[in-house]
Amino acid sequence: MRKFLGFVALFALGFVAGAYVLNTYFPPREGTRRVIAAPTGETDAERVALINLLEQRPATAEPAPTSFETMLRTASQRIAPAVVNIDTTVRLMDFLGETREQTAGRGSGVIVSPDGYIVTNNHVVRVGDRLAQRIIVTLQDGRQFTAKVLGTDRRNDLALLKIDARNLPAAQLGDSDKLQVGDWVIAVGNPFGLGTTVTAGIVSAINRRVERSDLPKGFIQTDAAINQGNSGGALADSRGRLVGINTAIYSPVGANVGIGFAIPVNRVRQVVREIQQYGFLGEAYLGVSFVDANDPQIRQRLSQVFPNLKFPTQGVLIMQVERGSPADRAGIMPGDVIQQIDGRPVRDSDQMIEVMRLKQPGDTIQLRIWREGQQMALSATLRQYPQRYGF
Repeated sequence: MRKFLGFVALFALGFVAGAYVLNTYFPPREGTRRVIAAPTGETDAERVALINLLEQRPATAEPAPTSFETMLRTASQRIAPAVVNIDTTVRLMDFLGETREQTAGRGSGVIVSPDGYIVTNNHVVRVGDRLAQRIIVTLQDGRQFTAKVLGTDRRNDLALLKIDARNLPAAQLGDSDKLQVGDWVIAVGNPFGLGTTVTAGIVSAINRRVERSDLPKGFIQTDAAINQGNSGGALADSRGRLVGINTAIYSPVGANVGIGFAIPVNRVRQVVREIQQYGFLGEAYLGVSFVDANDPQIRQRLSQVFPNLKFPTQGVLIMQVERGSPADRAGIMPGDVIQQIDGRPVRDSDQMIEVMRLKQPGDTIQLRIWREGQQMALSATLRQYPQRYGF
């Protein structure tokens, strides 16, 4: 019996020693799925380094390629290593009480700092309206990390992530203000979970507004193929510099039809700085839908329905008020025109969105409104967005 127990102990000791040697001297090969734990937090030095990076002038253009073919190949080689795949997972419990992880969504992201800062879309890191329970970032070399969400901007559909990694291939930031219609661009992302994919096209239009009224105008429109999973990926110029973050498509069939939209990188710079300062933006809920008071079609309709009222030419016209919302409790009514919030003029929908995105749940705002020819002062206490209003 003693000999048998001694044999078992010797076997166990040998197994442990062998495992240690394999793990130490023969690490997993490239492509092996190995998830590194989420970062414990950013350091002040990392935060300062990111801000300094964002404040730098746009990257200087490299020498022009000698041919069209070389141009696209070179641009792809410069931007692709900075584009990551993002998988979100949720924990589910079956009727037997056992829990398991399930992929909830796939998207893309762009490394903007060698210290592990990644920009993606807000809707990529959410399941419904809640942040995903786990966010896995896969680099082009196959390494995987669990990411921490530092903050999001619901209105601009952007999110800032952080992973514990150093010396990463960060994208060179370009200047989206210099883009012109007809410029060549490439889109890099993770369509349908296939992995890093590059498509090419041109800038079809600039300063576009997409259908959703709660998103600001100013998007880059491109015909470079963008599909599900490309969200949060890179739109780069012909020199491989990041000029936008892909965020939406217009499609009657749910797939690419040549109309995609990207958030300009100059806006991304601003939003990242604000996320560093405020954390989560655009989370405060008022509970109204609105349009520009100076919209020609709206004004024509108003003159027909209310011929004896002269509506203001500046402000936002309230179309609907959600029952039980902060706006409803404050006494805001359809037909009101909001002209000021906390003393700040609100001339149109874009200004309304910009003012509201910096507010936080629990803030009380002072409103100056026009109602049937009279000026009124109201106050409303904002709350967290209800779940049904998620992206």
